[in-house]
Amino acid sequence: MGQELKQQVEYLVMDLKAYEDYEYGRKGLRHAVKTELDLWKQADRRIKGQELQDALNSDWKTFSSYRSDGNHLRIEDKHGHLLAYCLPIPIQYTETLAATADLIPISKSKEHMRGQTSEKYWGLWRKYKMEPYMSLEYKKDLPASQQWLDANQPYFKHMSNILRILDPQMYVRYTSINRFLPEDLRPSCGIWYACGILRGMTDGGTPHKDASDYHCGLNVNTAWGDFTTATMVFWELKITVEVKKGEALFFLPRILTHNAVDVQGGVRNVVDAFVHENVLSWKDKQHKRVTRYLRGGPRRKRRKLGLGELRARNMGESSTEGAEKVPESIQREETSDTEGEMEALYHRGVEEDTEEEEDQD
Repeated sequence: MGQELKQQVEYLVMDLKAYEDYEYGRKGLRHAVKTELDLWKQADRRIKGQELQDALNSDWKTFSSYRSDGNHLRIEDKHGHLLAYCLPIPIQYTETLAATADLIPISKSKEHMRGQTSEKYWGLWRKYKMEPYMSLEYKKDLPASQQWLDANQPYFKHMSNILRILDPQMYVRYTSINRFLPEDLRPSCGIWYACGILRGMTDGGTPHKDASDYHCGLNVNTAWGDFTTATMVFWELKITVEVKKGEALFFLPRILTHNAVDVQGGVRNVVDAFVHENVLSWKDKQHKRVTRYLRGGPRRKRRKLGLGELRARNMGESSTEGAEKVPESIQREETSDTEGEMEALYHRGVEEDTEEEEDQD
């Protein structure tokens, strides 16, 4: 059972007590709840898969269209979660992208899901390796690759600041890798770890998701070239967004099936800044190791606090009952944690955490 599913089952069974009257078989209540959740999720995936297939069989020209008018455009779900954001950016950034294009070594154009284009991927990578490293293309194209990245850092820094406003939690998550990387290894594109440079587009690509990217992470792309406008299709949402030269687009490329269509006015070149899931998962492992969260680290023992102990802990006072039972380390604490206070309010009792070292396996 996955950790997330296990936590969900525990919450439903133990905390919410939603299954107290549920009829379950010989394998136990938790197994029955897990099975039901699995079946429900499978059905949900089938429905969403069919909805996506129906959308893919549709003509994108019939979708709701958002035309570029020089203002900011925010697209979110019914819960207020950001799905895409389009905005104009200062002209000097696209001018620099165009002026530094000659630094990008020429590579063969080929047909793929993003259309007929050449590709370069420069930045922090971790494919088929245990530790992060700079991508092989970046190393092969040195020193030009680093010169291009250096010249365009003002653009990446500007977009990083925009993400800090749009989603500060994601900004912090992306930047959290820096403390774990060696001194000679850093994200290449502001807070984004790497970028793809796609050149020579004159037509659209095919619908796709970016399967290697962080599963709920926002990418950002900006285009330069002779083109005037292009249209991004988001198939699950059944919408299209017009993106003109001089605008940037944030979106969730691993969640939303997307592709560019209807490129107008000439050649379109794109820089797409992203974070790969496997690099961020490496950071998470380092964090767990440092904080001793992994197996063999400190475990928590739980002990119920009595009413007198609770009062002593919350009020900074000692009662007769509390003085006899509360350890000295607890008596010195002035306040309880929020979880403890909530449990007391709902008469569930308060549990105190005590550290205990577990032997290494």
